[in-house]
Amino acid sequence: MLLKEFFGKSLNVKVPEQEKDDKSKHDELFWFFIDHDRLHKDYVMPIGRKIKKAKDLGDINTKSIIGEFMPMVERGCMEYYKKNKMEGRPEKLFPKEMREEMCQRLYDHYYEDMLKGEYRL
Repeated sequence: MLLKEFFGKSLNVKVPEQEKDDKSKHDELFWFFIDHDRLHKDYVMPIGRKIKKAKDLGDINTKSIIGEFMPMVERGCMEYYKKNKMEGRPEKLFPKEMREEMCQRLYDHYYEDMLKGEYRL
């Protein structure tokens, strides 16, 4: 017996175009941060040192580490804004919720590699 036979006809759920656009913009912004050498040098490496130090002390506070990415995200958003010659207010284009989500995403991307020693700190 197939699940669709049990639950009935399958539904075709459509995602609004704006949500698709927002998702692709967030992905593009995320990869802009990942590929930006200056942001890495100025922010990721010091954060990595703090993570390593906290690990050595056995005192890793996830929320504070995620918060450490906010200056990087804010600067990266402004550079992205200028590079793409965007119009409108940056506060509207990059709302606080989106920046916090980006901090979490960057944390998820870098944290395990930093603990494994992938980065030379």
